[in-house]
Amino acid sequence: MSGPLSGVRVLDFGLLTAGANTSAMLADLGADVIKIESGAYLDPFRVVGKMDNDDGWWNRSPPFRFTNRNKRGLALNLKDPEGQRLIRELARHCDVVVENFRRGVLDRAGLGYAALKECNPRLVFAAISSQGDTGPERMNVSFGSTLDATSGIASITGYDREEPRISGMDVNYPDQIVSLFATGIVITAVMEARRSGRGCFLDFSQREVASFTLGEEILAAAADPAHRLVPRDNGEAGVAQQDAYRCADRRWVAVTLESADPSLAAFCAGRDSGTAVADLIARGIAAAPCNDGTDLLADGALAGATLVRDEKGALVKGLPYRLDGRGITIERAAPELGQHTDEVLRELLGYGDAELAKLKESGVTSTTPTIGEV
Repeated sequence: MSGPLSGVRVLDFGLLTAGANTSAMLADLGADVIKIESGAYLDPFRVVGKMDNDDGWWNRSPPFRFTNRNKRGLALNLKDPEGQRLIRELARHCDVVVENFRRGVLDRAGLGYAALKECNPRLVFAAISSQGDTGPERMNVSFGSTLDATSGIASITGYDREEPRISGMDVNYPDQIVSLFATGIVITAVMEARRSGRGCFLDFSQREVASFTLGEEILAAAADPAHRLVPRDNGEAGVAQQDAYRCADRRWVAVTLESADPSLAAFCAGRDSGTAVADLIARGIAAAPCNDGTDLLADGALAGATLVRDEKGALVKGLPYRLDGRGITIERAAPELGQHTDEVLRELLGYGDAELAKLKESGVTSTTPTIGEV
């Protein structure tokens, strides 16, 4: 891999979005990300995105490809003592661990921060969880919907006098934003670890990160205990007129006015969206089209920031920033289950054919999904 993080190696236990997208962005920046799975436990995105029942179905999931580009795949059964031993050996050769298992899973396997720090004092261990690593709710099972709710986001999303709105399975907003925060902080921690020779434990609570984005609302509650989070609708306090208006081509435009104009809805209804936006901007009025996914994908100015295609033509996530004018480069498609197992164990641990064959025979590096687990 090329890029600014070339030379940084990541042991990736990330699943679904929160963990897997954090490590994917590290991979996009050039880190050597080694994704750990096995036939005994797949990344659930392989199952959620199941396309068919034919052999190898677990390698054809679009959601998995979407979030695991630029990684290498290593199959190791974390329930097997030999698999656990191999993880500890691999940790000696890595800079970062990323994980978003339920709290305690890695500790019980002897693979938590305390155990891996003994193998590598410089290790940066990024634990991403719904409620954080400590506290009374640390073991709660969460989804994007419950995090939307408990963080406060859902209460201000939607229209006035309607029920709270959640971002839904297709977005899972708290999962997306925690990966953006986590990526930057992991990079900073690696820089410090290389300077000082000491790693650290990074505790990311998705709920806390999501609540952090509601700073104004929390400040309002601090100033007035009676303040309640309510759906904001499209209006804004102190703004004369702000809303979305439907145009003649059935598309919507968002407009903000310093002085109210009762004729604005009719103005937009009589024009297609492109003309309406151009006319409003020419009059010095803030206006923009309400783009959907198709619009964003077709927008050349956003190439690589939203979605891109890998060498197989499959859509994968983009990178939300550019370095020296360059966006994301897909150097590897998402790995098939265990695709790089032999390669990684030869390269990092010096394993030979006989040792690799023994691991396969014992099931430690199995790439056949266990029916009961999927």
